[in-house]
Amino acid sequence: MLKQIFLVFFLILYLYTLSFDIFLNASIRIPTPLLFGIPLIILFREKIPSFLYTREILLFFIANFLYYVIGLSDFKSFAVNLIVIVFCASFFNFFVANNERRFNLAVVIFYSLLLFSTVIMLLNHVYPSQILALRERLTGGEIAQSPSGITSKIFGFGYHLAPLVAFLFISSIRYNKPLIIKGLAFMFCLISIYFGLQRSVFVGFICSSALFIICYYKYKSIFALGLSIFLGLMIYSFVIKDNVSQYDNIFAKNERKGDESRTDLLTENLNIYSDYPYGLVFYGKDWDDVTRVNRVFSGGLTSHNAYLMFVTYLGPFLGVILLFLIYKKVGGIFAKAVNNINNNKNALIICLCFSFICVSMNSLFHNSWLINGNGPTIFLYFAILHLNYLLELSEQGEDPSLNAPA
Repeated sequence: MLKQIFLVFFLILYLYTLSFDIFLNASIRIPTPLLFGIPLIILFREKIPSFLYTREILLFFIANFLYYVIGLSDFKSFAVNLIVIVFCASFFNFFVANNERRFNLAVVIFYSLLLFSTVIMLLNHVYPSQILALRERLTGGEIAQSPSGITSKIFGFGYHLAPLVAFLFISSIRYNKPLIIKGLAFMFCLISIYFGLQRSVFVGFICSSALFIICYYKYKSIFALGLSIFLGLMIYSFVIKDNVSQYDNIFAKNERKGDESRTDLLTENLNIYSDYPYGLVFYGKDWDDVTRVNRVFSGGLTSHNAYLMFVTYLGPFLGVILLFLIYKKVGGIFAKAVNNINNNKNALIICLCFSFICVSMNSLFHNSWLINGNGPTIFLYFAILHLNYLLELSEQGEDPSLNAPA
């Protein structure tokens, strides 16, 4: 019994620090993957024949080395990113291993933490001073922007909300929940995006949800999409707009002075790329060199598009090839799951895949992403790979749930 308590204790702490990108802070002086990940891997290790993610670790190492060390001369970020990525892969390989119950527990805790962060964001609107103090304690550092969740800046909260809203809405449909539950899930998603000031999450949520509805309902998807749009408009018109418009919201964010134009940033980044088509690293340049006199990127701004910045530095050959190799296996798993979308065994992996799509789309508008070890993104990446491994074991006649208890 005591062993189970310690297991859950370290599991929550590890997933907490991973989900909210807490590596070091004023309270924690040892890197959190070492502090909370090592006890899980050593004390509660499961037996597994070999390391499953050697290929992925090698690709992440190459991508980080080329981008952060060669491109940015940023050795600290290179080391931090690899520690986060390697420990997350090791978490699934050695702690979860063949144990399906541990996998399900990790997924439940992960999304519960994201939900907790969202609730904190909503409360931050109503009780700003009290929640601000709570957020400082929960993050272990100073808060730069509000309202938000368990993160210092609003953009960071987008990486909590994006996977959560996609998972909540899509799982309510895929697990055939009653219509009232689907409606409430959809309403919660819209309200959270609206008050979370998350335009990029809204784009990702709409795209991932629409893609799921088309794949799941097929020819009936036109009716389902129409119903979703109608319901969204009704929720906004009669629940959100008039009753709670006094709180800071996604439209108020558009009116804030100094909010840069993402279109201008994207256009100018493409212009820079056209000037250095083989990638900045091949010209011996860095971002500061090519933007020093650029008005659009004054103040150290980037294009806020993680993928475009990666290709801008590494070019179409190294950059695109690396991205293809890193995302290839997950893409194959997604395609296989969609082809069998009505198979109940694929329900969870479908929800995880669309959740991963939503948070990955968020990186089209921000700098944090998979390659630099963004917590929610890297968790979902390895969760999809590992769940596919467990499903393959099940198909071979080996029941993962018969392994050692959690």
